[in-house]
Amino acid sequence: MSYHERNIVTYIVTGIVVMTVYTLHLQGLLEAGLLERPDAGVEIGWSVIKLIGGSIIVTIIATILITIINAIITQENDTDASDERDKQIDLLGMKVGFIAFSVIFIGIFIAMIFGLTTTMAIIAMIYAMWFSSIIESVVRLYVYRQGF
Repeated sequence: MSYHERNIVTYIVTGIVVMTVYTLHLQGLLEAGLLERPDAGVEIGWSVIKLIGGSIIVTIIATILITIINAIITQENDTDASDERDKQIDLLGMKVGFIAFSVIFIGIFIAMIFGLTTTMAIIAMIYAMWFSSIIESVVRLYVYRQGF
């Protein structure tokens, strides 16, 4: 597995773990009734700040650990040697991720027409961003594995 593929897999796994923890946190807020109050935006704001910080920390730590473990096991010294192909793969992944986010975003607004609350719409947008980034990473990994 190449350097780029390994980092993409690490990003996907850490993204799933972080969003699982975030979902459990949101479930606790929902069960406590904190998302039904007039100041629900404050709770969501703080939870997103925690999500961003936690996601950055977990991704950095996981990437470092995976790189160290891979270097020990394979005795290889991979470096980030990006070329034009890597840039094209990144652009393709971003394009697909943007399309996915746009479709979900429009779907959220359609759901609001049918009664989705603003609080739930904001939470859905957070998940839309996460889901589109996962789709982007999966597309990039797929293209790398196909030998584009």
